[in-house]
Amino acid sequence: MNNTQFKRAISEALTKEYELSVPAHNNDHEFSDKFARKMDKLIGRRKKPYYQMINTAGKRVACIFAVIFIAAFTTIMSVSALRNAFKDFFMSIFSDHSEISANVESNEAAPDTIQVYYDIGYDLSDYDVIYEEYDKISRNIIYQKENTIIDYQQLVKSEFDMGLNTESAEISTIDISGHDAVYYVDNHQFYHLIWDNGDYIIMIGSNIGRNELIDIANSVQKAEK
Repeated sequence: MNNTQFKRAISEALTKEYELSVPAHNNDHEFSDKFARKMDKLIGRRKKPYYQMINTAGKRVACIFAVIFIAAFTTIMSVSALRNAFKDFFMSIFSDHSEISANVESNEAAPDTIQVYYDIGYDLSDYDVIYEEYDKISRNIIYQKENTIIDYQQLVKSEFDMGLNTESAEISTIDISGHDAVYYVDNHQFYHLIWDNGDYIIMIGSNIGRNELIDIANSVQKAEK
């Protein structure tokens, strides 16, 4: 047996031994319902009518999301994240985004499904509803008038855990109907308010402007039956 044949025989033997030593993998893993819902929401967010307007790199979203996901965990492991405990929220603020979740420990009696609807009371009769999504844990309604967008969401506290586009944004609090609301302006010039109304998390994002957004937020109330 020459040198070449010897190398080939060794390679084939080791390959077979390796294949036999590796256990067979099955693809029967089932993700949790919570994980599945989050993935559905990420997919649903890409389907929103104004997605392309605020995302200038739509074709690279998957790559960008993966990079941010990895960078976030790298940052958490290597540097202590700036933890801001607002009255109703926990936030981790990074250089290019923030992560926010509800402080459910302080209010364990909050409903874990949408049982009561809260709607905007502000006059939006000049607006068209261009997007609606309802499920057991969230509601999302998007209004549009020409180039103005109002994105309204109601979510249960137990499922509220998301990333925010706060790159270069100054995060502060504003009183909304007696509740401390998280306020910031993203790098697409959309104004955002997030607050806990006692039972649910309410989110409103819009390019309508700060003062009118606050007026809209203060008008949110239980829907009439």
